[in-house]
Amino acid sequence: MGNRLQNISIHLLGSILFLALPVIFSPDNNDLTTIFSVTPFQREFLSSVLLLLFFYINYYILMPQFYVTKQFFYFSILVIVSFLIITFLPSLLIAGHPKPPDALPFNHNPPPRPPRDFSVLFFLRHHVLEFLIVFIFSMLLNIRERLKKTETEKANAELQYLKAQINPHFLFNTLNSIYSLAIIKSDKTANAIIKLSDMMRYVLNDSHHNFVLLEKEIKYISSYIELQRMRLTSNVQLNYSCEGNILQQKIAPLVLIPFIENAFKHGVNSEENSKIDIQISITETTVSLLVINNCVTTNNNTLNKSGFGIQNTKERLNFLYPHQHTLNISHVGTVFSVNLTLNIHD
Repeated sequence: MGNRLQNISIHLLGSILFLALPVIFSPDNNDLTTIFSVTPFQREFLSSVLLLLFFYINYYILMPQFYVTKQFFYFSILVIVSFLIITFLPSLLIAGHPKPPDALPFNHNPPPRPPRDFSVLFFLRHHVLEFLIVFIFSMLLNIRERLKKTETEKANAELQYLKAQINPHFLFNTLNSIYSLAIIKSDKTANAIIKLSDMMRYVLNDSHHNFVLLEKEIKYISSYIELQRMRLTSNVQLNYSCEGNILQQKIAPLVLIPFIENAFKHGVNSEENSKIDIQISITETTVSLLVINNCVTTNNNTLNKSGFGIQNTKERLNFLYPHQHTLNISHVGTVFSVNLTLNIHD
């Protein structure tokens, strides 16, 4: 709502300034009380009104319905017709009323007046530059808006893909672990089911928001790690810590989990000693994530093939936190590390 009101205010202010230009540059602006009765000014002002109208027609109608759909012939015709209307309509609607000549002496021949250029080229030359400026500016704004919309749709699509990716394998492994707990009638069974239920509810109900409470995101990550811990064998050393006070900070949903998920996918092998360190540090304005895991031999060749993908996560961070995050990824020998810091929103 705030962005919409801001855009309306910008367009309104821009329109007022644009319509003020004929007044500012008119040679008759020394007397604002009579300027609107001057025929040349009336034509120029009507031309500016038509240009402003064309700007929004091109922005909202011609560009989306003809240019974007590649109907270039009709688009060109409509633009040319618009230009001709803007150029000639003011002169057709507002006819000049020449001032009667002063009384002259008898048999006095008036001095010849220089011929005025009423040719088509005169009107074209007078209006073509300002028309081109308005036309190009409206096109650039429309293209910019479409690019921004495409980026938003891409980010939403990547989020939906992320939500789909975290379900199958993780859900399958977790259910197997819960089944094993149920077979031995472990007291941990009910708690594991609750954690899994809370996670799925968060993914389905909350993750579609642009930002969520940091507390919910941390709870989701903690549940994910605890459920992963259930299936790990004794040769996997898992260390997880979360430090700092969670107040009312907000964070983009599911923006940290891909790096944690990547560590479990490519840092765990039942036949090798594995180690995963996950540290989360929280301040009033930042959230820092440090993930370190050793790359097991059998998974080294698939390190860059995680479900969501490190590259896609980078792009999502660039969209959600432009100039508000630092990401350092290191792969030295058998150690893979991710160090991410986000400037979070209150």
